[in-house]
Amino acid sequence: MIGLCGAPSLALAQTSSTRIDDALQNITSLVRSGQVGYATFWDGNKFIQCRRWPDRTMRCEAAGASMQPSLKTVLTGERLTRLTALGWVLDPSFGNYVQTFSADMATARVADHVLRTLTEAYGAEAAALEISTKWIADVTCPPRAGFSQNLAGSVNDAPSMQSTAVHACSYKPDTKTPQTAYSAAELITIYGVRATAEIQRLRINAAREVFAIFDAGIGYVQCMPETPPPALYCEAQSAESWPALAAIVTPERVARLHSAGYSDPGRAPNYWKLYSFDKITDAANASEILTIMHEVYGYTGAQELKISTK
Repeated sequence: MIGLCGAPSLALAQTSSTRIDDALQNITSLVRSGQVGYATFWDGNKFIQCRRWPDRTMRCEAAGASMQPSLKTVLTGERLTRLTALGWVLDPSFGNYVQTFSADMATARVADHVLRTLTEAYGAEAAALEISTKWIADVTCPPRAGFSQNLAGSVNDAPSMQSTAVHACSYKPDTKTPQTAYSAAELITIYGVRATAEIQRLRINAAREVFAIFDAGIGYVQCMPETPPPALYCEAQSAESWPALAAIVTPERVARLHSAGYSDPGRAPNYWKLYSFDKITDAANASEILTIMHEVYGYTGAQELKISTK
């Protein structure tokens, strides 16, 4: 009976994966001069879009909240953790999450991963997935669906989208965009680009005495490079270094720090972790730090994040 009950769901997943695989094979096999094939898979505004690069690798983008505010309630801290575990990293250009699959990876395996991401990280319904393939002019910065439009942030040259399309290599939010963050994803949207650049600075200058402190006023995370081997050493403030945090850093929030790989105070008065530079990207590193700011210290951006550097 268990097998029979699970069969329809398994069959549905297989069918959805096969449809995704067909689309990926389509943009791989059908080559048009001066154009690039894009395969898009979506449920509402939860989407993943893929294309082949000249070196045959497959680059896919998963929707972010930077251009699609409705996803702020979808990409919760837990979902972002799941997204990261599945290999996706934040691309500050448009606020989407990206992953590149090797040239020799079968499209069927890529399809399975795309489906798993949509259903597990975005909560998309496999049965509701819509799929399309389209060939768009091969230019450095193709047009993308504009802020808050359908499938915002995806490559789209539809005539109906021209008036709101973004014809640039990155998206800069309007200065009137609210700075209050109701989720970790929104906090990353606001500060992700700057935080990523600060982490990159620490990595590039790993042999020097440099640091960055991300201070929310109600808790901070401070980081500096440590060698050898090349790694980023970060500390998340504890109640031992500031007793007022005892009411904020509850056991549940300490558990969140532990799940992110932070060790208890001992080496220092704060929680601490080493991020190996060769195992995590600058953007993913910055995203985790900002997620900790939101989920551990309850930082919502009510006051501007202060970043101190040397």
